[in-house]
Amino acid sequence: MKNILTGMLVTLLLITMVIGCSKKESALTTDQYIDKLLSDIEIDLSKINTELMVVPEDQIIFESYKDDYAKLDKDLDSLLEKYPDSYIFKVVKLQFLSRMGNDAVKKFTNETYEKDSTNAVNKYLYGMSLGFDLGKDYFVSELKKDKENAYNYLGLAMIYLDGQKDDLFKPAKLIYLSIIKDPTNNYSFDILSYLFKMLNKPEESALLNGIILVKNPANTNAFAALFSYYIEKEDKVKAQDLMETFMKNNPDALTNSDIAEYYVDLDLPDKAINYIDQAKANNELNPLIDYVDAKIQVSLGNIKQGLNSLEKYVNVSSGDRYLSYRVTEAIFAENLYKEMKYINMLKEIENSAPTIGEKVPSLAGTLLDSTEYDENFFAGKVYLIDFWAAWCGPCKMEMPNVIEVYTELNEKGFEVIGVNLDNAKEDADKYVTENKIMWKHIYSGQAWKDPNVANFKVSGIPSTFLVDKNGIIRYKNIRGKKLLLDSVNKLLSE
Repeated sequence: MKNILTGMLVTLLLITMVIGCSKKESALTTDQYIDKLLSDIEIDLSKINTELMVVPEDQIIFESYKDDYAKLDKDLDSLLEKYPDSYIFKVVKLQFLSRMGNDAVKKFTNETYEKDSTNAVNKYLYGMSLGFDLGKDYFVSELKKDKENAYNYLGLAMIYLDGQKDDLFKPAKLIYLSIIKDPTNNYSFDILSYLFKMLNKPEESALLNGIILVKNPANTNAFAALFSYYIEKEDKVKAQDLMETFMKNNPDALTNSDIAEYYVDLDLPDKAINYIDQAKANNELNPLIDYVDAKIQVSLGNIKQGLNSLEKYVNVSSGDRYLSYRVTEAIFAENLYKEMKYINMLKEIENSAPTIGEKVPSLAGTLLDSTEYDENFFAGKVYLIDFWAAWCGPCKMEMPNVIEVYTELNEKGFEVIGVNLDNAKEDADKYVTENKIMWKHIYSGQAWKDPNVANFKVSGIPSTFLVDKNGIIRYKNIRGKKLLLDSVNKLLSE
């Protein structure tokens, strides 16, 4: 995966109208205050300051570590001493501490806050540590004291996101306000871009990433997101122009293997090979070299060579959290699903879970409508098995794509069966009804203890299995409308 590391101001009059304090506000509850704060706010990206951003020194240093998290972990304490006000290093410290448990996270947060309780970042992290209800109260109290502090809006937004509340427009508006107050925080832009995706607003997300690149032409997150948007839209001319402009303006931002993979996405394997050859000639210590080389070779029909490169990548990448996603990408799934070497590789990586090239296991259970699941209905059909829950943000990000593909291709024989992992049946029913989802869903009320979870060895959601007419799993964990649409069409045409 590519190395992806994570405003004109609103007039004073508008701010006063929307979030101005008054005697009446002191009597408002926390939720009433927030509702009043956001009641007249509309997200208008044209109001975001687009002046060139001066990238802070701590962010430049952070990005210089690229994927070397072991070295970053080793250096982090000295970096925090050098940059005591750094947002990014404090957040990374908390991420590392989270491996040791909540007590370690809480200890660092409290010690940092006690050391300087006036520091905006320390207050933000402290408020985040309080949980949903206390965190909301804390940030609202801070907003009443200081409406110009962007971290108060950011903190309140993150409290809502961590609380997994359904109303994503609320945190989106709060993040937007934090950007208006401080258009220099890359993290706020990244979160708003993510929320636009969750809200199924890809055009707004693309526009925002374009603004980020105007402000900071070296932002790899924004570049990668905008590149993916153009690929999804099948506008490879714009995608290539964007990539080559980014490379020209930032000659050291991408590795040779990064560039090679982008050229694979652009269906330009000859250019991709040149950059992989450069990476090998320079002895670049990057396991993704073999992964990208595997994609290139498979795309050229060199199956044996591609499998060998993929095996090399797998053998040195056991700690790569994206490993199972990378090896099941469509380019491999489509070309290698009959290769036993590939299937055995997947079985080892995925702890013997049902995988590409294998017969799909049987599902069983009662449906949301209280009828029994009938697997005979799916015999001879192309269908998607989708493990999901109404509380799952990434599930809700993908669901509009599934709905659109189902609507377009159901009459041609495409079906979907959901396996819902909500604890409360009413949550699942509500989401299905509100989003007009027409296919059936197995529901046991056992959440992660649902027998189908164990049978399919599902460890995270959304988890999807696309099955062909012969009952063979052909794709796993598909993301995005275009990829799902193309994959289903291929199977329908067989």
